[in-house]
Parts: sequence; C-alpha cells; structure tokens
Amino acid sequence: MVKIIKLPFVNPKLMGEMIRQQIRTALYYEHKSTKVEIAQITGLTFPTVSKAIEEMKADGEVLLSGLRESSGGRRPQIYMLNEAHMSGLAVYLEKDCTIYTLLNYVGEVMMQDKLPGVLDEGPEALERQMKDYLERYPLIRALTFGVPASVTNGQVFHIPSYEKFNGFDLKAAYESRYPLQVQIENDMNATVLGYHDQLDNNQELSLVYLYFGMNGPGAGIMVNGELVRGHTYFAGEIFYLPLFEQQSFGEVIRELAMGSKKQPHDPELMDAMSRLVAIFTATLNPDIFIFCSINLSEQELEEVKSRSAVYVPEAHLPKLMLRDWQKDYIHGLNQMTIRTMLGTGAE
Repeated sequence: MVKIIKLPFVNPKLMGEMIRQQIRTALYYEHKSTKVEIAQITGLTFPTVSKAIEEMKADGEVLLSGLRESSGGRRPQIYMLNEAHMSGLAVYLEKDCTIYTLLNYVGEVMMQDKLPGVLDEGPEALERQMKDYLERYPLIRALTFGVPASVTNGQVFHIPSYEKFNGFDLKAAYESRYPLQVQIENDMNATVLGYHDQLDNNQELSLVYLYFGMNGPGAGIMVNGELVRGHTYFAGEIFYLPLFEQQSFGEVIRELAMGSKKQPHDPELMDAMSRLVAIFTATLNPDIFIFCSINLSEQELEEVKSRSAVYVPEAHLPKLMLRDWQKDYIHGLNQMTIRTMLGTGAE
C-alpha cells in the first residue's frame, strides 16, 4: 500500500514572496546578475526567476542595468536592486547618545546622525526624535532599535537604569502608527551578530562578546553560529553571575572598572575577567572570546589569558581578542535592518 504524504498548504501569495526573497538576497550579495545566474544561485527554475524578475521590475524593486557579453545569441540582460525602492533606519540607543543610520535598499549608508541620548527621558523623547526622521524619509519601511536591555517580542524589560522604558512595547508603538517592520534587539546580541557577519569563513563558530557597559556588564553569545537568547530572553545578563563570595561579577566590575579604584593590571579586575573566561570555557567551550578595546589593553588581555589557564587547562581556552564595540554594534543593527528590507528577517 502506498502511503500518501500530506504536504502543508502554502498560500500562492506567500510562495511568491518566498521566491522574491531569494532573488533579493541573491542580488544583494551579487550586486548585478542575469536571470540565468540568479537561477543558478537560488536553485529556482529559469521560468520562475524570469516571471518574478518581471514582476519586481514592474513594481520598481528591480532595475535593468545593462547587457552581459554574449557567448552566442542574444546578450542576456543584467538586473540589480533599485537602491531607491525603500530605506531602513537603524537606531542605537545608549545613555550618552542616540545614533541614527539611514540605509538604502542595497545596504549603503545614506546618513548617520548622533543626537543626545533619550533613555533617561523616556519614550516620548525618543518619539520626538523619531518623528523628524520618519517625516523626512517617507521611504523608510524597516526600523531596528538596539537597546541596553532584555527584549521579548518587541517589548523592553530588565532595563534597571531607565525605568521609563521598562515594559514599553517599542515594536507595537511604531508598527501601529507607521507602515514599518520593526525589530528590537539587545545591544550585545546585535554586537555579536555584527561581528559574526564580518567573518569570511567559519560561520558556525561559537562566540562570547563581553562589554562592561555604562549600566553594568553584558555579553552576546553565539553557539555554532546561532544566537543564544535563552528561554526568557535573559541570556547574557552576566551581571548576576555569583563568581565571588560577597559580590556578583557585575558588582565587582562596576566597582573596579568604573570606579576610582581601577588601576592598570588591577589584580582583582584581571581575576574577575579570568574567572568569566574559565566559566564560558567549561560550559560553552567557545572558539573566540571578545573583549572591547575600551575596556582592556593588549597587555591586560595577555594577563587575562595567563590567569585563565590557572582555572582551566590552557589547551581548551578560546582565542581572546579586542574589538571596537561600537562599530560591531552599529554594523549588527545595520545588517538586521537590511535583512528586514530584503524580507529575510533577523538571525
């Protein structure tokens, strides 16, 4: 007897959008391609690609950019994404400033502004800044916020220093009023995504990205190339790790790294860093552990590596490195915004 497998019904409109997503992604990475090349990249049939391309061209999403050299017969047409089709806005929210980055449809930065921080003032202050950008750039369709907080389903929680934002649903606030797709992401998650996106190979690496932060330390964690958020979206809140008898990791860092006691190569600070490296080595065994260049020097990094080997066998320690946190963070927000425009979503 032949068993009949019932396949899930896929709405034709949804199927068409999935096809266009693949074509957009191919054109984003290849910049310019013929229909045959797109079919080869995506695995779609030539008739499927041809039909979708014509529809996207009619909608103004794709442009004809020229003709490829012929190998015999008609010269094939070359297509590219229309950079002016839509734009996206990435918003970096920190205590001291808010950074707005406007991106066109091919991911190019069209504008970047640095304005005063609004976290202390609350959502109304953010709305005043946002309104100006949304009115000035009516083609914005994707909006990404990076926040120093935990986030679930677009709602901000666990943001102790900025109670006016605690429990605020940023996603609903903007999607309900504007024609936008909105993403909200924890700052360290966006940062580790930003670093990961810049890796040429080894995309399945396991990473830990640590930042002391203006409001206490946090970490972005990836395991085998996948972001770890945790079952209550609390992963990376390393402030609470009870590494010491009387104080948490965050309390020690706050006292040593942000207070007047901090001295170069402070043994207590080096020990705190080393304990953290040892814990992640023994639990996740990551490939790379990343510190922010504004938090540690190269000499201190070497000291952390040496001290970590006291707690766990050196052979199992990850590679330790320093990075520019703000650059990786903004890159991560930008990439999330681009993926929203292309319809592929966040990682």
